[in-house]
Amino acid sequence: MESFYIITNATRDQDLAVTREVEAFLRENGKRFATHIAYHPSDDRYTDADDIPEDTDCVIVLGGDGTFLQAAHDTLTKDLPILGVNLGNLGYLTDVESDALKPALTAVFEGRYKIEERMMIGGRILEEGRTPEQSGVPENPNRALNDIVIRWSGDMRIVDYKVSVNDRFLSDFRADGMIVSTPTGSTAYSMSAGGPIVEPQSNMIILTPICPHTLGMRSIVLSAEDTVRVSARPGRVYVSFDGRVNMPMEEGEEVLIGRSSKVTRIVRVNDDSFLTVLHSKFAER
Repeated sequence: MESFYIITNATRDQDLAVTREVEAFLRENGKRFATHIAYHPSDDRYTDADDIPEDTDCVIVLGGDGTFLQAAHDTLTKDLPILGVNLGNLGYLTDVESDALKPALTAVFEGRYKIEERMMIGGRILEEGRTPEQSGVPENPNRALNDIVIRWSGDMRIVDYKVSVNDRFLSDFRADGMIVSTPTGSTAYSMSAGGPIVEPQSNMIILTPICPHTLGMRSIVLSAEDTVRVSARPGRVYVSFDGRVNMPMEEGEEVLIGRSSKVTRIVRVNDDSFLTVLHSKFAER
């Protein structure tokens, strides 16, 4: 790799010391780079894909998992691998700690890395019982690397969620919300809601109710090729995609969720297994 695009979350690297260290090391090794420093996200974006030079080989993200998620969305159309440098707290997505920057970058320069492809999911809001074609919904849905969450938007209130899989009724859930997660997102909101932890390179969809009003309801693990439909009563709920793009869903509408044709490509320089990383993260808490 010879050309890099750096995205810095300025709230994590306030004095830009880490950013300047990365720039200096790239320069010393004869690499090309451009830097975008995000002080405040604009329109739910840290950067614009059109600003990324055409010869870019890799995106370097300096921040936490939230910064990495946003950068994955911002650069998705470029299909570039992303190397995450953890400047936050728990770093399930970011592979490199700030004190191991130079060895990690050297490994990238020398080709000692692998690229993981993580599945994403996409969602569309449409009239209940109708197909995307019947509702005139745009072909490209909103996408998520972690999860799509359906939840009540006002004061605390239990909502009835009707869930179908592959157009077959599954169950009614009385809960604060519903999480539809990827394996990557299994260590995020879904885990906090009691969902299972899943190996992130696997392919499946995880359905987890948030605080269900029942004693027997648990998460459900589905095939990656399944399609999930969720509607809610009563009133308006909101659908969020990786905690962003909050879209209102009115009564009589539903969100249709399935596997996206897009993937997020993550650069890995560490040989640690997922279980080893998981153990270390639990030990940090």
